Amino acid sequence: TAAVAAVNAVLSDMTLLHEWLSLHSRVSQPKLKSTVLCSLSQVMEPAMWKDEGMGTKNSTTRRPSDNIAIQLYQAFSQANNNRDSAELILASTKSPFVEERLGAYDILRALVSRGVCVRLLLLYDDGSGNGSGSSFLDWLLNHDLESTNEGKEAKYQVVDSMLSQNSDLLGGLLPARALRQLEEWRRKGPNFVTAIPWEMATE
Repeated sequence: TAAVAAVNAVLSDMTLLHEWLSLHSRVSQPKLKSTVLCSLSQVMEPAMWKDEGMGTKNSTTRRPSDNIAIQLYQAFSQANNNRDSAELILASTKSPFVEERLGAYDILRALVSRGVCVRLLLLYDDGSGNGSGSSFLDWLLNHDLESTNEGKEAKYQVVDSMLSQNSDLLGGLLPARALRQLEEWRRKGPNFVTAIPWEMATE
């Protein structure tokens, strides 16, 4: 389709990708960083934005294939000095600026809607083991990392999307205790706080 051809043309233009996806060039501009992250999520999962009233009523934008989503994920890394894409996104989830955090939640919500991307995110671990979000699962299970109501709702949407879109494979990817905690969070809503220490969930 024309949309797929357009995405392929963008993916082949490294200069354009860098101008579009670079966060380093916007290091002191959290609103622009949020715009970058939101725009990437919109390309990966156009239906997510249509559901929120951001698309046109007669929009027929097709969902890109998993292959294109992976290429976009890799291009995001390449546009940012080859830093791991998960590392970049998780860094933005810990920004002091809520606008940047919300942009990071948007791209994570788009990514976790695809099983292949969930696998990539779960592979990431910065190796620190300090419990403050050193891996994607650490970050996801730690409720203390987000303090605003808007941010809690956005993070909840990440959990809800991951569980609803990948119910057939998460049992083989996540520790049983972690999966139970996420399912309970989904049932009880954005402000749910677990009584189980989050670090125990990954044992």
